[in-house]
Formats: sequence, structure tokens, C-alpha cells
Amino acid sequence: MKIVIPVAGIGTKLRPHTHTQPKTLVPVAGHPILAHIIDYFVQSGYDEFVFIIGYMGEKIEEFVKSKYPSLKAAFVLQEPREGTGHSVWFARNHVHAEDEMLIVLGDTIIDFDINVFKQAEQSLLGVKK
Repeated sequence: MKIVIPVAGIGTKLRPHTHTQPKTLVPVAGHPILAHIIDYFVQSGYDEFVFIIGYMGEKIEEFVKSKYPSLKAAFVLQEPREGTGHSVWFARNHVHAEDEMLIVLGDTIIDFDINVFKQAEQSLLGVKK
């Protein structure tokens, strides 16, 4: 399964924190938001990621490559940035018809049972209030 993580946004609602770093690298509980997300999937046995980058994307790429050197990570620049659906479209050259794919927003720390998704025979959408 390939994990697609859109992380191209500016994060204006977190100003002034996002003047110098992308929202996904803002620390929560001692670790960047993105580290929480990647750690969850790595611990669950996944190592193929597609990061859709934009605003300060070089910082995200540098973080991932230095902290997770063994990941099979692709970095795709979303330019222009026109929203979440548009960012997922940019992953199209890295996810093929036979691939399973999970889209996880890069600013959301997740807590769910990955086995529910793995065992499903159809597409699923997970939301939580």
C-alpha cells in the first residue's frame, strides 16, 4: 500500500508558527505532526510514501530524508496549489492501477485501526468529528 500525504499547504491559521516552517513540521507533544503520521505507518509495516509538497517543501523533503532514510519516498511538487483534491491528482504518476493507496492529510494526527482498511474489499473513507 502506498501512503499519499498532501503537505503543500501554507498553514495560515497557525501563523506566526508557519512563517518559518510548514504546518506539518510544527511540533505536537515533542515531535512534528508529520513524524507522528509517518511513525504510525512505519510501525504498521508500511514504507512507501508519496508526499505532495508545496509551501516550504524543501524543508519537508529534508526532514523526511534525514529522519527516515530507509523509506521509499517520492516528493511531488504541487504547483499551483489549488486544494486537497488537486494535490492528490499530483500523485497519479506514483500510484498505479494495481496499487492500493491510502490518503492521509499531512496536518492530522491519526489514531485508527489500519487492519479495518487492509481487510476492506472496497474503498473506504474515514472521518472523525
